[in-house]
This record gives sequence, structure tokens and C-alpha cells, in this order.
Amino acid sequence: MSLLAAFGLCRAQSPPAVANTVVKADSLPVHSEAREASDVVQTLKKGDALVLGLELKIGTEKWCSIGFPGQGRLGYVTCDALERTDRRAGDIAMPANATSSSTEMLAGTPAPPRSSVRLPLARSAAVSSSEYDRVVAAVVHDGLLDGTKIAEFEQDARNGGAQASARAAFAHYAGAQFELSHNDSDDALDQLRAALPFASKQPDLSLAILVSLAHVHLVRSEYSSALDYLGQARQISPNSVAVMQLSGWAYYGLSRLDDAIREWKAAQRAQPNPSIAELLEKAERDKAIEAGARESGSTHFALHYQGGATPQLANEILRALEDHFRSLQSDLHFTPPEPIGVILYTQQTFRDITRAPSWAGALNDGRIRVPVQGLDSVTDELSRVLEHELTHSFVRQMTLGRCPTWLNEGLAQWEEGRRSTASAQVLVAAFDRGAVIPLQRLEGSWTQFPAPAASLAYAWSLAAVESVIARSGPTTINRLLTNLSTASSTEEALREALQIGYADLDRQTADYLRQSYEQ
Repeated sequence: MSLLAAFGLCRAQSPPAVANTVVKADSLPVHSEAREASDVVQTLKKGDALVLGLELKIGTEKWCSIGFPGQGRLGYVTCDALERTDRRAGDIAMPANATSSSTEMLAGTPAPPRSSVRLPLARSAAVSSSEYDRVVAAVVHDGLLDGTKIAEFEQDARNGGAQASARAAFAHYAGAQFELSHNDSDDALDQLRAALPFASKQPDLSLAILVSLAHVHLVRSEYSSALDYLGQARQISPNSVAVMQLSGWAYYGLSRLDDAIREWKAAQRAQPNPSIAELLEKAERDKAIEAGARESGSTHFALHYQGGATPQLANEILRALEDHFRSLQSDLHFTPPEPIGVILYTQQTFRDITRAPSWAGALNDGRIRVPVQGLDSVTDELSRVLEHELTHSFVRQMTLGRCPTWLNEGLAQWEEGRRSTASAQVLVAAFDRGAVIPLQRLEGSWTQFPAPAASLAYAWSLAAVESVIARSGPTTINRLLTNLSTASSTEEALREALQIGYADLDRQTADYLRQSYEQ
């Protein structure tokens, strides 16, 4: 789950999850909580297909949250009563360092429609809701933002009283909503900052604007800036649940787990929320694993590592990451605004904490998680894994989380130095017989793919990125990534950057493979 989705701050609807496990016991009670003493909400029978969610280890027991495909969570069952299911697919070998990103969408379904980030307006008690609606109608009409009308509201505020100031604040807030509807977070921030002075005498309105400013910065992974605005909001409303929830998000993004847990616990005490409960559980699980870990850091990274990793290895990893950071800065013309969290695990702990698919060699869910058991130095393979995962961090922040998985994974493989030499012939044959997975169907997550399907998806995605770079140069990839942060769809971003759509890109990829590798 992404933090955006967990807070309900993005209106895009996720597609229904596909079944990935079945009941193997003859009869299986579903409990309301992860404990035997809790209420039984339903009893399942052998063969029932389910979607597996969280896996929790409580003492010697392992509990799994489950639900039916297309529905929400049903409850908890004992994990040993379930059996994971696989699906057959292509036959390309899995990349040795295949990775997984837990912030991607669910696999096997088309990507959900995009939606702008909408800000929740906490209306000022001094102005009725109809007043805000009238201001919106005045400044947003005919599909345009009326800057002249906003200036008129500002002028009225300079000559008028509290209500005139509130209308000017509302006008800029409406402007921010308009800019976000067009995926322009820069101009949205400008509008929100302009609104603040006009709301200075109305605490409720100031609070709404400050929380909105923090929210936009969080979407941009600018956690420190978000905390600055949340600190101001807390002075107005020390017990605001929204401030606590968003502060937890910011602290988690900065790898400050104790602070994130404190904020989310306070939010839950004031107003229980199932999404925050899951985030809190994840943060506490991370904290438990990292309790005995050592810490290190560099200019752009905050590193935690367990006893299986030596300080020498940790320092070598930091140096490798900094080298890759500079390379990606040059290639992508972007610098992440905050230090990136990195956690080194033993192999088993990596599986327990991440719940990554068996084929995943590392994971990036906002923090880079890599198993390093048995290593005492940075091998070439580990260096490639680190560069691959760091590419995901850059891409996620460049595109505000809007990058389709095929581009994210294809570019990460390209940056680590992988090419299509070994897979070209198989991919061309698969394309010719209609067996290749179209790129448009690879926009969502692959975490539920069995290994053969994931292998095919990785190979086709790398080939697509190769074909774009070969045809148009690496700057086209940068242009595409930039377009993704503002375009209403991936197809639109493709047409703006490449002048072709998905179907043409699939054909271009196959043609590129024939010309480049079939001699």
C-alpha cells in the first residue's frame, strides 16, 4: 500500500486485487482480529480463492489478513491453513536482481484512471460553505482559472474586513485546487502560500491551508518542508488528527520511526482509522526489526544494518550509493530533496519484514531494503542491485508516484547496465505470436505475478526503454518522466514525449529487437 492511498489523499480508484492464495483446510474460521479469542466473522471452506494481505507473527503463531477478490479485508486467519497459488506464463529467465516495489498498483489488471490530488477543505467557521462555492464559481469558469478575478478579491481584502480576507483566501485556495487538477504542484503551492496571509485572522481557515501545504509537500517527498507547515498547524490546533496523521507520514519518510509511531498512535487514540492502523503496524514492525540495528549515514542516505552486515560493508555500500546517486543526478537531471532510507537485512528477515514475492531480490517502498547475508564487501551484483533500487527512488519522486511499472523497472534495469542481448529472440517470437504482455497492461504492480510472468514483464520493459533511447536518445526518457508528473495519463505523456501511443511503442520495441539483436 502506498502512503498516498492510505491517507485517502488521492482519488484514483485501485483496481480489484487478484486472488493469490486458496484455503487448504477443510474448514477455516475468519477472526475479526489476529487472535483466537476474537469473534469469528465467517467460516471458509477448502478451495476458496482469496487475496492475501498482511502476515503477522504473534508469538509462535502467524496470522494473515485476507479478503475476497474485489472486496475489502474480511478478517484474519492462521497462515498455515492457506496455500499460495501461481499462474503459468512465459519462459524468459528471471533477472538475478529482480526487485519489487510495494507502492505499485495491483497486478493483472489495467491501471486505474488517473486523478488529480484533491485537497480537503476545512471550511472556516466565519464563512458559510456557500460563500466558498460562490468564490469558486467566480474564479474557475469555462475551464480556466481567472487570475483577474483573484486579484479583485485580493484588492477587496485590502480595503475590507475579515470576510473579504476570507474570500481572498478562498480564491487562492480554489486556484490551488485548479492547479492540482492539472497536476501542477508548483503553482498549487504558490496559490496556497498566497492564501495564508489573508487567512491570518481566521484560525480554522489558516489550519486548512497549512494542512494542505503540508499535504502537497508530502506528495512531492519534501518531508522537512511538510513538517514546517505541520508545526505551524499544530500551534493553531494541538489536537488535530489530520496534523498527527500527516506528521507520521513525514517522519516515516525521514526514517524517524519513533516519531512516526508516536504521531500515528496519538491519531489512533483520537480517531481510529484502519488505514493508519496498518501504517502504524508496519512502522512498529520496522522498529522491532531495526531495534538492534546499527546506524550510519552519508550526505544523501540514512542507513540501518543488522549484525549480519559489518561496518566495513555498510561504509562500502554508502560509498557505492553516493556514486550511483551522482550518476543518476547526471542522467535524470533531478536531485531527491531528502535523504533516502536504506535497510540491510539477513535473507530471512528480508522475507519476513517485506513479504516480497519469492523472485524479488530487493524492495523499494520508499526505503531501499536489501538482503546482504554472507557478503563482506560490495560485489558487482550488489552494486547493480543498489543502483536499480536507487533508480526507483529517483523515478518515484520525479513523477510524484505516477510512473508506470514497466517504465520504472525498464529504466532501473537500463541504469544498472542490463541489456536485451539474451532475451531479444524470445521476446520477438513472443510478440509475433501475440504472447508478449502489452506495455499498457504492465502499468500496475507485478508483485502478484508468478516468476515466469514477472521475467517476461522485466524483459519486455527493458526492451521498451532500450528502444526509446535508441530511437530518440536518453533526454527523451527525461522528458517522458517529466510529462508523467503532469499528464492525465501515461498514454498522453507518451504522445507528448514520443509522438506515439502504446500500440506503436509495442511495435517499435519488437522492431528494435529485430534490428539490433537478430543478425
